[in-house]
Amino acid sequence: MHKLHEVSVSQEDGQKLWNLFRRYPTVRICRNIIAQYVFERDIIVEGPKLQGLESEIIEDWARLKHDILDSVMAVGFAAVHVKSGRVPVVLPWECFKVTIEIAKDFSSVMRAYPVREQDGDPSKPIPNVVILDMFGFSPTSKGEIRSPMTPIMLRVHAILAQLDSALQADRARCRPAVYTEDVMDAVKPAEEVAYDYYADAESLERTSRNAYRRNQDAMAELRGQHELFQSYFCGKGESSTHDTCTDALESITPLPTGQKISRGPECMAPEQLVDRLRYMEQEVFAMMGVPRSFVMHDITVRHDAGMLHCSFTRTIHDWQSSIAQGLTYLFNLCNAKKTPLRKRKRTIVPPYTLRFERLPRVGVAEINHAYDRGVITWEAYSRLMITFCGLDSGDKTKTKDPWTRDERLAGWTGQKVASEFTKEHTGN
Repeated sequence: MHKLHEVSVSQEDGQKLWNLFRRYPTVRICRNIIAQYVFERDIIVEGPKLQGLESEIIEDWARLKHDILDSVMAVGFAAVHVKSGRVPVVLPWECFKVTIEIAKDFSSVMRAYPVREQDGDPSKPIPNVVILDMFGFSPTSKGEIRSPMTPIMLRVHAILAQLDSALQADRARCRPAVYTEDVMDAVKPAEEVAYDYYADAESLERTSRNAYRRNQDAMAELRGQHELFQSYFCGKGESSTHDTCTDALESITPLPTGQKISRGPECMAPEQLVDRLRYMEQEVFAMMGVPRSFVMHDITVRHDAGMLHCSFTRTIHDWQSSIAQGLTYLFNLCNAKKTPLRKRKRTIVPPYTLRFERLPRVGVAEINHAYDRGVITWEAYSRLMITFCGLDSGDKTKTKDPWTRDERLAGWTGQKVASEFTKEHTGN
């Protein structure tokens, strides 16, 4: 009965979004920048003893996190095949179709059905496949895709239309069309052949027979010029001279008597094309969450630099939080164990948490300030400094906190700590 309420997500619209995501340069640039910052550090796993699983996650799950990011950017969700003991795999868009259903509690339920015959019955969902839609880009109840690429596609179509108009104008200017126009005074009775003067008055009019005769004479004259060119240029039989003669003769075009070449209107590209494209591309960068100055080296006002950095950092943190949430769900699903409890089996999910080291929003001075006052631990301080400096996690020392609380206090106050056991103490 639930199938009656399912709405299919358009496979064709999803394919268009994937093509845009893979082929448009600006989108690929933004995607690469975001991926570099989001996955700059290894995955941090928190929970019970992993027994060697941490290194497996870092190595084998590297492709999974990139595939999830690409799928979410393109269509807003990711269909993942999960099986215990194996690394989850993101399904290609061509191998499944998606449906969405609004349940009685108004929650959305998404299912993936196979497209290929070898994957199973098309009327039944693919087993062991979960759809991650906790990123905020879930399809609507009507099956409309709401991924980050959806609004970008409309803007990209406008950009491509502007570029296509400019290219067509350039092609027309490189190979302009030939226009001819009639010359009203080109043929007069005085210019007719001599016998026309003695003929009857009606023969003075220009007839089709006379025009055909004159065109035939013009072609004979052109043929004579062609032979003259060949005898002059190709008399010695040189290949280079023959090519020059051929190119020269191809540029000669005979015109009928009474017509001349006229210049047509010049093809022009859209006005202020560069400014238009810059504005439209700026919207694409803004929707992707990447400042355009990171790529195009535009002139940035000094007081806007901090705002741009804060905006980009917020984008990175949002992607890190959402992808880490999806990886946590998949990892716990892969490592779920069934243990007997009071004559019944109960699924116990290990409380593992996967996360990424976040890019600091502040500078070194603020990090030192937080550590000196005991706000963050030595381990967190070390990770933040390594991340801020762009160093590898292996370069971090494996030591405990080398400073005591009093030493940190003396460091940021610049004076000794007053206590009742020191001579500098002024109390009672």
